Amino acid sequence: MSFKVLSGKALTRAISGYGKTATTFSQRTHQLAYCALLHVEEHNCASHIAKLYQSSPTNYRGQIREYACALGKVTFDTETQEFAYSKGKKSDLETALKVSPAEFLREKKKGTPASKSFADRLSALVEKELKAASGDHALAKKLANFLQANQPKESPAPANDQNEVQLELAS
Repeated sequence: MSFKVLSGKALTRAISGYGKTATTFSQRTHQLAYCALLHVEEHNCASHIAKLYQSSPTNYRGQIREYACALGKVTFDTETQEFAYSKGKKSDLETALKVSPAEFLREKKKGTPASKSFADRLSALVEKELKAASGDHALAKKLANFLQANQPKESPAPANDQNEVQLELAS
C-alpha cells in the first residue's frame, strides 16, 4: 500500500476532517447493513449481507456479523465465513433501523460481566475481603457501609431518548 506522508498543515487538516469521514463511514455502514437485512426479509436471500461483510474492513466485520445474526433472518458459518438465510428466525428490523452495527455491539458488550460498574466491582472485592481469613477487615467493613449508604436509587428510564431515524430510499 502506498500513500503520501503528511506533515505540518496538511496533517492538521487531514486529522481535522477525519472525524467527519469516520462518522460518514459509520452511517453508511448502518444504511447498507439495514438495507441488506431488508433484502433478506423480502427475498429470503443473504447475498447482500454476505457481500457487505466481505467488502468491509476486518475490524468492522464482527459488528456486522453480530448485528445481522441478531436482528435478521441469517446465520453465520464460522468455518466457511458465509451467511445463510434462516427461515425459522424472526427478524427485528425496527431495532435494526434504530441501532447501527457499532452501537449494537457496544450495547451487547455492556451486558457482559466485564462491564460491571466500579461500585459493583468494589462491592465484590469487599465481600471477598470480608470472607478472607486475613486482611484489613475494618477497612472492608467501612467500604461496605459506604457502598450501602451510597447505593444509587433506581429511577425510571426516560421514555425515549433516542434520536429519530430517517430512512431515505433511492428511486
